[in-house]
This record gives sequence, structure tokens and C-alpha cells, in this order.
Amino acid sequence: MGRAKLKPGTHGRISAWKTGKGRQWQARATARDLLGEYHQPSAVGMTRDAAEDRLQEKLDDLLGTTVVAAITTVSDLCWDWYNRIEAESTAFWSRPDATERQGETPPRPQSLVHTKRAINYVCAEDGGIGNLSLNEVTTLTLEQWLDGHKRISRGRAEEIRVALRGAFRSAVRLGILLTDPMAGVSPVRRHDPRPVALEAEELQTIRRILREERTLNITRTTADNLDVLLVLLLGAALRPGEGAALRWGDLTLDGNRPSVTVSGTQVELKGKSTFRQETPKTDSSNRTILLPPAVVEALRSIRPERAKPSDWVFPTRHGNCWNTGNAGKILDRIVSKSNGALKPERVSFHKLRSTAATAIAEAHNDHIAGQVLGHKPKGITQQHYIARRNIAPDVRAALQALVESSDPAPQQEAQVLPMTPTEPRRTARRHLQVVS
Repeated sequence: MGRAKLKPGTHGRISAWKTGKGRQWQARATARDLLGEYHQPSAVGMTRDAAEDRLQEKLDDLLGTTVVAAITTVSDLCWDWYNRIEAESTAFWSRPDATERQGETPPRPQSLVHTKRAINYVCAEDGGIGNLSLNEVTTLTLEQWLDGHKRISRGRAEEIRVALRGAFRSAVRLGILLTDPMAGVSPVRRHDPRPVALEAEELQTIRRILREERTLNITRTTADNLDVLLVLLLGAALRPGEGAALRWGDLTLDGNRPSVTVSGTQVELKGKSTFRQETPKTDSSNRTILLPPAVVEALRSIRPERAKPSDWVFPTRHGNCWNTGNAGKILDRIVSKSNGALKPERVSFHKLRSTAATAIAEAHNDHIAGQVLGHKPKGITQQHYIARRNIAPDVRAALQALVESSDPAPQQEAQVLPMTPTEPRRTARRHLQVVS
């Protein structure tokens, strides 16, 4: 009876014998890799065990079982999976043509911050499940453990669930597990807040306190620049990170069609300072937005006389792009100085973007609002048949009316489109600074 055929990814019995010199042992085995090809690796050692151990290392490398054999606990599995997707993300997003590639892409580095945080919860010494062996993990165990996190924070529970789904799916792909215990775990039903559109009175209160309040612990330059940033976020529906990462080369303020081009965003990673990522949040976020007159006027008021295209629109005194976290702290101070006129749950940079989106949707429609905001198109037609334009629809009239309504001291006569170019205001280089 012939020998049984080796299955892919396995090897036969290891044979060992003394070499002709009689001082060393040689070991050899037949192996069949995952593609079905046969190999006969060999190794030598001073003893039989040494030769067999060296051969086993070669077989593990050949058959890809070295890492798999080392994964025995939930902690091993999660960190092995995370290290692999982190390496894939770094390799992909470091490519100069990364933003030009279509299809499914690895998560961005800033997105992995949430993944790593979730794995830290899984592997925590106190209350984690990282020490469980993989053969001890059941769907019931995962369901009950995740329920505890749902009671604390549904957002955290969802992050953990996504990370565990990715890790256990990789275990099935690697052949470590036959089934995925996370497949039967119930989804986390999040209760996201409804979108909020700020009223004109609230916007006026924010800008009035910013202009007049002397106890915000900020410089006058900071107040002026933050007021311009608020006008920009309202009048162009930008994300805060997109606005903070702008350079003067991204703006066209002269001519009849002034615009801002969004090609990057601000990113802050743990252990690193804030920096500009040369790609926005999503592929659809690459866009050019036509600016209403009020936004153009505000930007011109802070533009230095000899602004270079590479200069930040909102720089720190050290010449870096300003961290939007500082601006968020100033907004919190504004709320506290409003004597109850502003509610903390209604005032944030995200609410400004929601306010702009609502104004566009009411004046046009939801689809146009999505184009201006840089959201992904939905549906087969939009995805596969309609060529996407980099220039967002012209919604300047709606955004101009919104910005004008936010001004606590509006001009007697508003500008009308088209605009005629004017000379840039001669100002010193401005910067944003929080005074502690």
C-alpha cells in the first residue's frame, strides 16, 4: 500500500542519521506547501535533536506555521492581527499614489488609534479576556463580556466588537479556529444624537462673546483668527481638521470664483505632534468649494501681505498648523461666559458643519449637501456611472445668507456675487495662541 498523499501545508516524518564523518547528524523531511508544491528541506546539527529542531524551524517558515503555532490566547491573536494591519496600513499610505487608488484600502493610521484602544480593553489585566485560551472562548463568553462594556459606553463597545471581529476572522483564515465565535455576537445598537443646526441667535452669541469678552484668556489675534475660522467652517461646510490644515496655496481669493481646495486634513497621533496629512478623511473629501463673499472678506482680513503658498492660514507662533483642540477649549469658555444663552451640548465645531449642511439641504437638496460636505455617493448609478466632479456645486448664496445671519453686527449693505478683486490687507503675520 502506497504512502498517503501529503495535504497542502503539512510535512511527512522527519528522518535523521549520522553523516559520513560520524560527527554530525542530518535531518530531512518531505513537505508540501500551501500551493501544493513539494519540498525536501534538510538541516544538520551536532546531535539528533539539534538537527531535527533546525529542520522544524525551516519547515515552519516554509509552511507558514511559525506565527500560527505561537497564537494560543486571545491576547496573542489580537496583537498579531493588529500588527499585520498596522504594517499594511503603513506600507499603503506611505505610497505617493495612495490617494489615487480605488477600491478597498487599509485603515488610515489615525483610525488605528481606535483599534489599538479597543485591543487594550480586550487585553487589560483587570476585566479583560486576553488571558483566555482560544479553545476556551465561546460566543456566550464574548456576548456577556461585551454587554458589560455596552452599559458603560456603546461607542466603546462598538470599537471593541469591530476589533474582535477582525481578529477572530483572521484566526479562521489562518486555520487556527474552525469557526468564528464573534459571528453570533449581537450587534451594538448605538443611540447616536440627532443632527443639530444652530439658530442665528446662538451663532451671533458665540461671535459676539468672541469679539467682546476680555476674560477668555486669549489674545486679540487669537480671537480674530478664531472668528475667521468659525466663518470659514460655516461658509464652506469644512471639517475642523480640514480648515486648520489649510495653506494659503489652497485658497483662491481673487477673481469672480473664489474657492478653497480641500486636499488634506489635520491629524494628531499619540506620541506625535499635530501634523497635516496630505490626504483628507475619505477619497470623496477631495473637493473644491466656491466661497461666498463673507468668507472671502474674512480670510482677506488675516492674509499677510506677502503670504507664501506654503504658509499656514492659521499658524501657531512656532509656525505650525494650529491644533483644533485648543479652539475647542475656547468654545467651551465661550459657552461658560454666555450666562446660559448657549448650551454645551449644542456648541461644537461639528455642530457648525451640521448647521451649514442643513442650510444647503434646505436651499437645494440632500444630495448637493453631501457633495459639498465631501461624503461618499450612494447607489449603483452614482458609484459606477456618474463621473464625480472635484468642484462642489455652487451653493454660495445659501452659505452667504448663513454667515450673514451669524454676524452680531451685520453690514448695512451686503456684497453680491460676482466679486471684484481687492488689494490684500496689509497685516503682520498672525497666529493663534491660547494663553494659560
